[in-house]
Amino acid sequence: MSKIKLGLPSKGRIQEDMNNFLTSAGIEITKDGGQRTYVGSFKNFEGFELRFLSANEIAKELNNGNLHLGLTGLDLIRELDGKESSNVISLLELGFSRADVIAAVPNSWIDVSNMKDLADVSRDFVRLHDRRLRVATKFQNLTRNFFIKNNVNSFRIVESIGSTEGSPSAGTAEMITDITSSGKTLEENNLKILDDGIILKSEACIFASINEKWNAIELENIQKFLRVLSAKSMAISHIELTFNCHKKIDNLELNIFREYEGFFLNNFFEAGDNVSLIVPNANSSLCSEYLISLGYGPIKINKPEFIYQNNNNAWNRLTSVIF
Repeated sequence: MSKIKLGLPSKGRIQEDMNNFLTSAGIEITKDGGQRTYVGSFKNFEGFELRFLSANEIAKELNNGNLHLGLTGLDLIRELDGKESSNVISLLELGFSRADVIAAVPNSWIDVSNMKDLADVSRDFVRLHDRRLRVATKFQNLTRNFFIKNNVNSFRIVESIGSTEGSPSAGTAEMITDITSSGKTLEENNLKILDDGIILKSEACIFASINEKWNAIELENIQKFLRVLSAKSMAISHIELTFNCHKKIDNLELNIFREYEGFFLNNFFEAGDNVSLIVPNANSSLCSEYLISLGYGPIKINKPEFIYQNNNNAWNRLTSVIF
């Protein structure tokens, strides 16, 4: 059997976040020949050949069919052709290295707050300056598609090699599109994000290449690997609420699911049972308040290490395209 070629980031914030994620999931990496080499394996998962590349290289290698799986940013995959590549599928959102690809303009543009305003300005810019508005970016495809979708047609993309945020103040562009996690660097460069200027919400994901040959590898190892990653990523983005269900209210489970995207770990429970409820982190407070309003409580909040589910959606997604 051939080994599963898995691309992992070799540098940057995404590598640091990945290392923390894998360590917390109990997954250990061994680099063949020492820390300076670019190949390796997992101590506790057989059949993998790890290739350490830049996040951008991983996206390209997946698209070219030179990797079976890769961990990289959603923004880099979407940038391949401005949308999710037909050669690469997303299997699992991992919940770390989150950032937004955004459109930003100088703070001095007080009359420009959204993409409609930008469309008007871009047309006026051509008339006043006899040239198109320059947009500095590393995301040419995403930018072009987003601008055209929002009826901004009079612009010229300027490829950014270094710090994109500094382009307007340096005079090499009028505005930018870039990726940001906090917006702090944008503020330092006197830039503001347009109200509807989020081009893409990105995070680290596991991707699979449709072009790679899958018939000669041990798929069971991938299934186990994806199950652990899914359980860990689910635990990162969700929280557990436990309480005594001293009374049973009709449609409680349905209401919790519809309003708060929550689900009970107990398949069946009666009045007086202690129950566990899983909800997204962002909904935990609102869901707790709702339960208290129904007369439940006290409610204990726990942060799970793993949340294993009956269905392995990442695995199901993979098998649906390779078989």
